[in-house]
Amino acid sequence: MSFDCTIERNGDTIVVIPEGDVDIDNAAVLRQVLQQVLDRRDCAHLEVDMSSVTFLDSSGLGMLVAARRAAQAQGATLRLSSPGPVVRMVLEVTNLHDGFVKEDA
Repeated sequence: MSFDCTIERNGDTIVVIPEGDVDIDNAAVLRQVLQQVLDRRDCAHLEVDMSSVTFLDSSGLGMLVAARRAAQAQGATLRLSSPGPVVRMVLEVTNLHDGFVKEDA
């Protein structure tokens, strides 16, 4: 499946919107995008909008955990928003949902 990312700025938050599967084939691409955003050091919050992610495997999950640690090391936050049912299930099964997901207000 094809994979793409869109980046938007919303105040002090940068929103990365991946589209497609975040799996062993595409996790490195998303990791590179997130690292480039963090390397700029011009945001306090990094949000990954998961609404268009159709699949998340262990390599994608591991990459997100590492990206969150990298953000924290720079004093930024990394949160996921709008996970679909498949992504939400993976996050809940791995006990990462509550620490990762930004709930809509």
